[in-house]
Amino acid sequence: MKDMLTDKKIISLIHRMELMPSIVNRYIEEEIINLVSLPKTWHDNALKEFLEGEKLSKDDLNSWLEKKCWNIDDLTLHLARPEALYRFSKQRFGPGLEEKFLANAKDLDDVIYSLIRVKDPFLANELWMRLCEREVSFVDLAANYGEGPEAQRKGLIGPISFGSLQPSMIQDLLRGLSPGEFTPPTQLGEWHILIRLEQISPSSFDSKTRDKLLSDQLSAFIKDRSITLLNGEQLEPLHYDPES
Repeated sequence: MKDMLTDKKIISLIHRMELMPSIVNRYIEEEIINLVSLPKTWHDNALKEFLEGEKLSKDDLNSWLEKKCWNIDDLTLHLARPEALYRFSKQRFGPGLEEKFLANAKDLDDVIYSLIRVKDPFLANELWMRLCEREVSFVDLAANYGEGPEAQRKGLIGPISFGSLQPSMIQDLLRGLSPGEFTPPTQLGEWHILIRLEQISPSSFDSKTRDKLLSDQLSAFIKDRSITLLNGEQLEPLHYDPES
């Protein structure tokens, strides 16, 4: 196997499979992980929890590592990854995070809506008129006439953050509705859609939102750094102040 998979062949495979961006992202993550020194007690507890979760004894660990082609340093890096990345993101992006939240709060609101999409504009118009005349429920029409995968869920989509809705026209349509209201047929590419707003849950700056914002900031940071590296440009040195 080693003779077949030379370094040159592996690199060629990586490029053909378009894996280089993912590999570079992971390389940058591991730079960060190595920069964040976690206490020995943390590593000991993490290893104990890992062994319990995998139902392994310490004597079984070497065999497990061999099957993965890992050594103990690989496992240590793997276990430290979530905590080290979180601590780095908290230190680098935590200051000013609440102000960023306030500036983007509407995009972080969760929305639940129902969707009917069909390709026939005449059918879309007929369904809209039936809804207006209250002949049938939106749920029944979505289940019986919807042509997208959401029809299997009776048209229901969400909860999902407003900012992640694409295309942005859907955001605009939903922002103009009150719960229970629906739109007339609207063309979206090859589809003709009807949308009903079910519920909007305003975002709040709680621990869940804070963690999501930190994760988003870290992902954007790693992506930008990865692009810089792939372009052969100079990288800004990473910095992390050890916590007391």
